[in-house]
Amino acid sequence: MVLSGDAFESTCRAYGLVVHGAPRRVSERVWLIASDQGDVAMKGYASEHLTRASKEAALLSHLRNHPDPRFRVQTLLRTATGAPLFAGRGFHAMLTRWERGEFKTYDRFDPEAWRALGASLAALHLSLDRFNAPSMDTLRMRLGAIDVNQVRGALQQAAQRAGSRDDAAHLRRYVELSLRMIEQHYRGSIEAFPLDDPQRAIHNDYNQFNYLFPGTLPPIILDWEAAIGAPREYELVRCLNHLPLEAPRLAAAFVQAYRAVRAVRRENIAWAVDAACLQHAIKLWVVRGWFDDPNRFASHLAGAVAMASVMVDARARLIDFFYRCMDGCA
Repeated sequence: MVLSGDAFESTCRAYGLVVHGAPRRVSERVWLIASDQGDVAMKGYASEHLTRASKEAALLSHLRNHPDPRFRVQTLLRTATGAPLFAGRGFHAMLTRWERGEFKTYDRFDPEAWRALGASLAALHLSLDRFNAPSMDTLRMRLGAIDVNQVRGALQQAAQRAGSRDDAAHLRRYVELSLRMIEQHYRGSIEAFPLDDPQRAIHNDYNQFNYLFPGTLPPIILDWEAAIGAPREYELVRCLNHLPLEAPRLAAAFVQAYRAVRAVRRENIAWAVDAACLQHAIKLWVVRGWFDDPNRFASHLAGAVAMASVMVDARARLIDFFYRCMDGCA
């Protein structure tokens, strides 16, 4: 996203900021601003993403208004007129206090960090039980919109397009794994969906890229724009990915900390495993990205292959892990 001078100046005026120096870009859509109100993070949204921006601002506002020491989120700033975000012409912006800390890869989390993350997720879910969401996409809607035959066809076409290219080994392997995982998990994710679940808000991107460790636990949970409504067991399974298979003791610490704060519906676990694993099988954005820019997406594709390689054929083991956690045997 390109930040024009006019967009930056109009945003700062809306918030009444006196800026010290030029903004510093820290990611594709986030800038650091030094101001008379301290350091500020500005997140930009394209004109067509006002609904997404409004949802993220509403979630942060709710979580700050219903604090719990077991979770931390960014502090939302409001415009001079009290609005939760700036809606401009062709550009929208949400401002929060700049948070300092360290990002870590999941293999650097110790058991205490996993416990803090599990308790944080449960506390966030409890708080979001009281969140009156604006119109929000739901997992049931997303699963129902999957044309599984189209997905299979797209994967098969990608493998054919790659042919015998020397640099396409990961792509061919991903296609193979994805097709197997679709067969193993698609029907269960659709047919066993818990229809009685209210599908309240979940973060939906609760992973190492959105945990900021400021030096004391719990970490700060960032980036709420992907939030959807879904059964909470789905996020419990989804955010752990292959950890129950790779490091079951650490995964168990997370699950047990979650359960100490919030109950888990045992009858949803098998479905949640299917729904979460299916998401690894339908990452067509990774495939398309690799064809468009192989160098940029090579690491994404390698990561997808590594994850799927562990999780394929592991349905029974994953379900058993979560059942054992609930029985206190993990």
